[in-house]
Amino acid sequence: MIQFLIDEDVTPRLRDVANERGYNAYHVQYLDWKGRTDAEILGRMLAEDLTLVTGNWKDFRPMLQRETVHPGAVSFPDVPRAEQIRLFTAALDYIEAVEPALDMVNCVLVLDERGNVQQFEIP
Repeated sequence: MIQFLIDEDVTPRLRDVANERGYNAYHVQYLDWKGRTDAEILGRMLAEDLTLVTGNWKDFRPMLQRETVHPGAVSFPDVPRAEQIRLFTAALDYIEAVEPALDMVNCVLVLDERGNVQQFEIP
């Protein structure tokens, strides 16, 4: 099952949204990882097989492109925190829309402000 690592640039409430849907999710703030570098976050994501949830895609994309295998990512545009909840819910709906649920290995979901999901593979 997918587990999420939620970056500090998005609301910690996404952890609750994921948990309510049956996913394990960890927010950087509650792991005492606030202020860590993106490279450190990436290292934890890879070591613990956690799908990254971030609004900082421009920095994480090149790092993920260098990885042969990674546990995936979900990216939001720069929107208010309440909108992040709506967009994350849309991402979870997208993941669960197929049977079995989408495997996020090497998969990236990029959401726009309307909640439209673009799926692509990296690398």
